[in-house]
Amino acid sequence: MKKASRVIFAALLAVGIISGFGAATYAAGNTDVTQVINAGVLTADIRDASRVSVPSPSFALSAVNFSYNCQASSGTIGSNSQRLYVDNPNAANNGWTLSIAATAGATATWHNTGSTQNFDFNDPTTAGCADSADADSYVGQLSLDPTVSTLTADCGSCTTTAITKGSSTGFNEGTTDSVTLLTAASGSDDIGRWYLTGIGVSQTIPADQAVDSYSINLTITSTAS
Repeated sequence: MKKASRVIFAALLAVGIISGFGAATYAAGNTDVTQVINAGVLTADIRDASRVSVPSPSFALSAVNFSYNCQASSGTIGSNSQRLYVDNPNAANNGWTLSIAATAGATATWHNTGSTQNFDFNDPTTAGCADSADADSYVGQLSLDPTVSTLTADCGSCTTTAITKGSSTGFNEGTTDSVTLLTAASGSDDIGRWYLTGIGVSQTIPADQAVDSYSINLTITSTAS
């Protein structure tokens, strides 16, 4: 801005000197300068504490020992180095939701390398310890609890007002194929950036599950209301 002010002053001074030399008439050289700022796109992402996207985010549940009985493992999704972000740059004025689901859909499973060993993430029968009448013969259920998470507004003027956390929910094939993490009502800020950390996770592991390392891929999605 200082440079622009000096240029304008020099131009006005030159006009004043020239116009003082006689009867010449000069038209005004006024012009309007305009600037348009467009709304951005509602997005969901996983970023570190410097707001840089994490290329291959991962969250580990607690390791368990082999058991002849059904058992459970627990952990968290969302840490300070892997924050679950949602950005609303004036893209969703009536609110939005942030949800999570298996990337491969309702028929996905936990699997080892090569997918030779599997167990389920969305079979609710007897707390995931027995197979139900779903599309596969695998046992197990993954549950997420956003109520214990921490929601942080990450911008100069936005707040968490009118943004609520989802309830503790287990995946259930064909019934609950995605879990809501956040819901922003129409009264929430139309421009803002927020992130979640510390979402509770619990996975029921079937009895006699083979000793190995397993993984499942999940995707977070932000959707305008």
